[in-house]
Amino acid sequence: MVQCAACHGADGIAREADVPDLAGQHDVYLYNQLKNFKSGKRPHKEMRYLGRHMSDEEMQAIAEYYASLPRN
Repeated sequence: MVQCAACHGADGIAREADVPDLAGQHDVYLYNQLKNFKSGKRPHKEMRYLGRHMSDEEMQAIAEYYASLPRN
């Protein structure tokens, strides 16, 4: 999750305006977006690269982690 936190923050609150906050999002939504980045269905160079190196279990764990965080 270190790679995620670089842009989305360890607390799920992004540091840049053009990066979405992940804290409190639904885990199913987050997981599906990670799958879409991995497959190329949702284009984004950095996210596709990261997604291609994640297993389904890792994507699910990341989704559950960010979903568990409070939205500030």
